[in-house]
Formats: sequence, C-alpha cells, structure tokens
Amino acid sequence: MTILLDVQNIEVVYDQSILAVKQVSLAVPQGAIVALLGANGAGKSTTLKAISQLIAAENGQIYRGEIIYQGASILGQNPSDIVKKGLVQVLEGRHCFAHLSVEENLLTGGFIHRPSQAKLQQALQQVYHYFPRLAEKKNTLAGYTSGGEQQMLAIGRALMTEPKLILLDEPSMGLAPKISHEIFELIGNLRAEQGMSFLVAEQNIQLAQDYTDNAYVIENGVIRLSGQTKALYETGAIQRAYLGQTA
Repeated sequence: MTILLDVQNIEVVYDQSILAVKQVSLAVPQGAIVALLGANGAGKSTTLKAISQLIAAENGQIYRGEIIYQGASILGQNPSDIVKKGLVQVLEGRHCFAHLSVEENLLTGGFIHRPSQAKLQQALQQVYHYFPRLAEKKNTLAGYTSGGEQQMLAIGRALMTEPKLILLDEPSMGLAPKISHEIFELIGNLRAEQGMSFLVAEQNIQLAQDYTDNAYVIENGVIRLSGQTKALYETGAIQRAYLGQTA
C-alpha cells in the first residue's frame, strides 16, 4: 500500500499562543477516502489547512511535526506550489465567486498549470461529465445557485487543478441528506474512475461509514481513535468516542 500523505505529530499554534492541534498523525493511502471526524472546534479545519499550508493566512504556525506528500516534505512550502503538485483543498463554506458564472468559477481553478485552450476545455468537459448540473447552470452566476450546486462547483474547481489528493472540509454542511449522499457518490466515482484520493473532514458519522475507508476521530486537537471506518462504526467505537454513547 502506497502512502500518499503522511502527517506526523503536527502541532499548530494560532497567534503564537493558542494551541489548536496537538501531535496529530494520520495517513492517506493512494486511492483511499479517509475521514477526519469530530465536532465543531475539534481541530478538523486546522488540520486540513496545516496540510495545505494555508494555516499561515490565519496567523497560524506549525510548530512541530512533519507533513510528507508523495514521499517528500511539503512543510513551509507555498500553497500554490503544493496545488501544482496535486494537493488541493476545498474550504469549508465553499467560497465560490458569487458574481462570476459557474463556468468562470471553474476556469479560475484551471489556470494554475497554464494550460492550452484545448486542454482547458477538455478539463471543463470532464467536470461537466461528473457534475451535469453544473453544465446546465454554466452561465448562471454562482451566487444564484443552490448550496448543493455550490459544493459541486467548489469540488469541480478543485478538479480543474488536476489533483491527486483533495482535502474536503465539511462537504455535507448545510445540505439536505439526499444532496450530501449525491456529493459522496461523486467522490466515490472520482476515486474509482480517476484514482483520486480524499481526506474528508466531516461531522456526519453515517456518511463516513457509508463512503470512507478509514477514519480518524479528533477531539480538542488530539486524535482519539483511528481504524477502518465500518469496523469502528459497527463496534460502536466511533459513537463512543465521538458522541459519548455506548454501542
């Protein structure tokens, strides 16, 4: 099994005083869908932003640990350089450009590799293949699309960067259950057909056990539990660790 991403005992501090993540370690194998589960404020978003090196934009700093991607350290690298290497994050809240059309939003993700017009159009058509709803709305301003369509758009924009690993932060937040399942089905299709890997920060443990291979449960910035998602769920381990319930 090839490990695509290996996070080793990272510690993240905000404003040089607030310890947000303490010795977090996790791994994403090639072609896997891995869940990072936890409640609000548990440290999920901080962990993802530390991996993508976006943490500095929020006055955060990785004080200890190592982040290995494709066998090499990416610690301290420019976030845009990391995207060029195939690691891209879809932020919580989707962050679409409301006054640009759906297609214009997608194109913003495609320019990082300076592609030819033909290659750019090919990438667009691939996104529309996986998200036909975006094709129907390609001329619509992103601000006038639904929450589910905006989540599809955010993932589609990430796909335009030609990723190998996508970090998804709370993809089901604020979405109806049917749309959430549709999003995760599409994630599964991308893994199966394109060989993409995913690290998904989620609160919804049911979605995690339905669609992810392995899971890590984070609480107060510390990984409390890890293992195969279905096994952890079926034994009640996730419920006990995450919800404080018995099996």
